[in-house]
Amino acid sequence: MRISSQEELIAKKENKLRVWFTQGLSQIDSIIDGFDIGWGGTARWCTSHLARYLDPQKNITILDIACGYGTFLVQLGWRFPQAELIGLNLDFDPPHNLIVSLLSQSNIKAQLIIADALHIPFKTKFDCVTCFLGLQDITITRGQENLVNVVSELLRIVPPHGFLALLDNFPQDIFENILTQQKLEYDLVFNKSFKPHCKWSREIGLRAIEMYAQGYLQQELDSENPPVDSNVALTRIKKKMLNEFENQIDSQGYYNPWGTMHLFLLQRL
Repeated sequence: MRISSQEELIAKKENKLRVWFTQGLSQIDSIIDGFDIGWGGTARWCTSHLARYLDPQKNITILDIACGYGTFLVQLGWRFPQAELIGLNLDFDPPHNLIVSLLSQSNIKAQLIIADALHIPFKTKFDCVTCFLGLQDITITRGQENLVNVVSELLRIVPPHGFLALLDNFPQDIFENILTQQKLEYDLVFNKSFKPHCKWSREIGLRAIEMYAQGYLQQELDSENPPVDSNVALTRIKKKMLNEFENQIDSQGYYNPWGTMHLFLLQRL
């Protein structure tokens, strides 16, 4: 099936941004860091489905929670060029301060807000609220028990007929458990999965584990319950990742560190 001209245009923009994003890195590190731009087709897949429910030509408001570097915020801007974009993150300290340059390089304008996803400082309602791979970060820093409260807070700032898009690589049952505990009423209008285009070799996978493990460790150190011994924590993180890595290499011959992505699109009643 041939992809549309719009998908081709966005893919070209991804490639251009990826070259800028990974300049000066080694070939392997460029592959790993460059995956953040587009997430192996996941971002285009997600925003294309959002465009079935939200008019890309209307002046809508979109709030992206736990926006990090802003790579998904950029995708929203490319898909919804008339939208007013707001990115919210717990901080924009290094390395998240890169978001300013990344938005500029992508020719995307967005307002950036420093706030906690558990206590969003808005009474205003948004046409759409998105959380792209942010729930996993919240799980590490605030604990999985807070995910129900986070989603409740996100639903609070969605008006009737507005949308909340949650995309992460949690198992389906975790998502379902979070949603069944919500008090505000909604319809689940879309629920599908996508496997990112990512088939890394052993060499790339081992290097990725070294890089990602340091990132996960830093998140744990910044959490409400940091580990007592960072070396022990790092060993634990690497062991878990290496076990999954070897299982994938043995069973399928390649490594995909992100597994299957699940998109849950809710519409407030």
